[in-house]
Amino acid sequence: MTHAHPDRLRRALLLAAPALLAAGCGPAAASALPAVTLPGLPGLRDRTGQPVPGIEPDTFRRGFALLNIWASWCPYCRSEHGILEELAGDRRLRLVGLVWQDKAETAAAYLAQRGNPFHAVALDADGVIAGALRQRGVPSSYLVDGTGAIIARHPGALTEEWVRTVLKSRLSASI
Repeated sequence: MTHAHPDRLRRALLLAAPALLAAGCGPAAASALPAVTLPGLPGLRDRTGQPVPGIEPDTFRRGFALLNIWASWCPYCRSEHGILEELAGDRRLRLVGLVWQDKAETAAAYLAQRGNPFHAVALDADGVIAGALRQRGVPSSYLVDGTGAIIARHPGALTEEWVRTVLKSRLSASI
């Protein structure tokens, strides 16, 4: 077995960095979310029976929001659902769901069956938000401040550790 010379390895990593960033392996492509209007999922109701709104340009300008990009067919999205349900009770945070590469009716049926943790949820059928974020898979979550700026990103299923060490510490620091 041969070992790469440290200088060659360092050079290879430096040359690969732009490609890794372009592939979504680095930080989010956008530093703020695009201002778009996406309708809510048809027939989806909140716990009080009211229609769940979609995404509006001011959705991310009402204090902290956690944008969770998910799909009903995704097993990792299903595994993080309990964490989202717990976060739904935190009054410092609005949960916004963005359905990606799924059908609106299927996603709405999934939330109606499992419980809807989101304050707003919409289908990104044209990929406007996902494209701006260079989304490559689900789930992914973005913590957005009241100015619409992305201040933290978590690729993959949410974990209790990330919620405690990143999300809740950022929320607590803002008080």
